[in-house]
Amino acid sequence: MFDLLLKNQLSAPKKLEFKKEILARVQGRNPGHLNDEINFYKTELLPYFIKLSQHNPVSSVTEQLRLLVGVWTPIWSSMSFHESLPKRIQDQSFQIFQHDGYCASVARYIMGKEASLSQNYQSNLPAYDFMVIQKYGVQNGKWYLQNIDRFQAFQNREIPLTLESVYNWFTNVVNTKVKVNAPKSDLSNALNLDSIEINHANEFQKTSLATSQIFKHLYIDNDWRLVKTQTDASHLPSYTIAVKRQ
Repeated sequence: MFDLLLKNQLSAPKKLEFKKEILARVQGRNPGHLNDEINFYKTELLPYFIKLSQHNPVSSVTEQLRLLVGVWTPIWSSMSFHESLPKRIQDQSFQIFQHDGYCASVARYIMGKEASLSQNYQSNLPAYDFMVIQKYGVQNGKWYLQNIDRFQAFQNREIPLTLESVYNWFTNVVNTKVKVNAPKSDLSNALNLDSIEINHANEFQKTSLATSQIFKHLYIDNDWRLVKTQTDASHLPSYTIAVKRQ
C-alpha cells in the first residue's frame, strides 16, 4: 500500500483504497497514553496524512462549510480530550455541526468494566454522557472553535446513545439554555466527576475549559475529515480522523 505514497495522483478508487488502509491501521486500536498516540501518528499515520493533504479536494475554508455541516464520529485522535475519561464508546461518540454556527462534541463512557467487578454490580452502574457545546466559524481565513458550555448526564447503560438521542439533547440544550444564557455564559463551573473513573481530573477540567481552538482540514470530503487542531502556537498540534455519520 505504501506504493500509493509515491504516486503523484490518487484516483477515486485509489483514494478509497487509501482510506481503507488507514481504517485498518486504527480499527480496534485501544487508545493508550497520549505519547503512544503521538508516536503512532508519527510512525504509522503521518505518511497518509501528508499524501491525502496533497489531494484535499476542497481547500477553501468557506467552501468546506457545506461538507462540514452534519454529524461525524472521531475514529482516532491524538487529542487528549477525547480519551481523558476511560472507556469511551467509539460508535456512541459524535461531533455535530449546524448551519447556525453551533456545534458539539458528545461521547458516552461506560464505567465499571473491570474484571474484578461482578456482572450484577456492573449492570447497575450508569453510563456517563458528556457534551461540550461550541461555536465555530471563520476568522482571518481560518476555522476556529470556542467552548461555550458543558453538560453531563448519567443514563441507563442498557439504552444506547443514538444519533437521534444525541441530536435531541444537543438541540434542546442549545435552544433552552445556551442561547438564553449566551450573554452570561460562564465555563468556570466545575463538573461533577466524583463518581467517574478518571486519572487526570484536573487536566480534563482544564482541557474542557479551553476558551478557543484553531483547526484545519488537512483533508475533507463528503465522508472523511483529517483534522489538525491547536489551542495556540505554543502547543503541539493534535490530529483527528473523523467519518461522516449523517
